[in-house]
Amino acid sequence: MRTEGVAGCSVLVTGATGFLGSHLVHRLLREGAHVHALTSSVSSIVPVRLADVIDDVHLVEANINDQSSLEDVVAGTEPALVVHLAAFTHVGKSFHRVNENIQTNIQGTVNLLNALGGNYERFIYVGTGEVYGDAPSPFREDGPVQPMSPYAVSKYAAERYCRMFNQAYGWPIVCLRPFNSYGPWQTPDRVIPEIILSALQKTPLLMTAGEQIREFTYVEDTVDAFLRALVRPGLEGAVINIGSAEEISMRALAVTVLELLGNPVEAQFGALPYRPNEIWRMVGDRGRSHDLLGWKPHHDLTDGLARTIDWYRSNYRR
Repeated sequence: MRTEGVAGCSVLVTGATGFLGSHLVHRLLREGAHVHALTSSVSSIVPVRLADVIDDVHLVEANINDQSSLEDVVAGTEPALVVHLAAFTHVGKSFHRVNENIQTNIQGTVNLLNALGGNYERFIYVGTGEVYGDAPSPFREDGPVQPMSPYAVSKYAAERYCRMFNQAYGWPIVCLRPFNSYGPWQTPDRVIPEIILSALQKTPLLMTAGEQIREFTYVEDTVDAFLRALVRPGLEGAVINIGSAEEISMRALAVTVLELLGNPVEAQFGALPYRPNEIWRMVGDRGRSHDLLGWKPHHDLTDGLARTIDWYRSNYRR
């Protein structure tokens, strides 16, 4: 595996117009990579998150559910490195869109792997910490998994396919399990942007009672872990948690964000029910990410929230 970094390397990023994907594309470009950003057939011609680098990135269009279109992309880009982020990612909505989870997260991943046929240097599968469900935490990669939503089940199934291809054919695949990420450009249907935008717009903030414990990683730190996973030697077949291990209740998170904004609104705790199969404590062990990637987050929650709030203050009207 390469040790000199990604400069001059052909990198294919699926889900490149999404929250994590767009931040990864920007970072890869700064590192000097030749980036091929895969967008779906329904994406806009100039994805807004990539508008400032549109002249530097190679947009390629394909449906993740169409293996033949993916084969055309692979033939045209010949990627040495692949980061697979394309997915249905909303936990709550997944209960009502089970088939879409199966088609996009499982079949789409298998389609991409088949299209590549192992002809690359490293494939990063971006899974999720949601696969642990209500297993005892902090979650270890070699511990039990108990996915409790259609999203988590589909992401774990796709991860198992990746590990099977690695074991059966020796395809160089690394599986990551990131926990909640946040930062600029995240959509308002995620909890931190929702709290920030409710405060900035002075609209009612409806929440559950907020007893759930979560950890949040600033997006720049998550992307740094992705870069390390692309270039560190000897990781093939590994499964690695990516998380801050800085746990906080959802109630305390809302209180903290609102305090940083000057408390323009009051959170209405208990106004919403918990989602089905709620996970009460979701915190990952990050020993393996430290040992294998040499990674640790550089932004604590207070710093990351302040940076995120500043961005939304400047951009939320767009």
